[in-house]
Amino acid sequence: MENNTSTVTQDEKLLALLSHLSLLFGGIILPIIVWAVQKDKSQFVRFHSLQAIFFHIAYLAAVIIFAVLIVIVALVFGLGAGLFATRHASDPGAFPILIIGITAFLYIGIFILIFAFIGYAVYIGIKAYGGEYKMIPFIGRRVYESISH
Repeated sequence: MENNTSTVTQDEKLLALLSHLSLLFGGIILPIIVWAVQKDKSQFVRFHSLQAIFFHIAYLAAVIIFAVLIVIVALVFGLGAGLFATRHASDPGAFPILIIGITAFLYIGIFILIFAFIGYAVYIGIKAYGGEYKMIPFIGRRVYESISH
């Protein structure tokens, strides 16, 4: 892997940084535009913008999975709470506490996930601005191999 920062221009570093920071602003559209405009001009920008695109997709997939889990928990435990309340009228409040706890756990999990993804995008962006080919786990190696051919 190349890590020769002397051949990477400030403009290329800035475009790579912006591609990664687009998780905070601009969404997936920004790295797509950067990739489309720069793919034939700069391997460095092509690598980072493509990596940012796939990172956006992974982020979106993780958020969707958590959201689906929250809906499933709400439906399953919501229906279960109705049955529990009709069968156990002596303590109808016990089961909803479990529902609230699990749902709160999932909400906290999604917020931690969002902040972790944003933090990692900022970290990768800073590394890109430093001229590094920093690879995102599971994504970076494939992206690098695809642009090297």
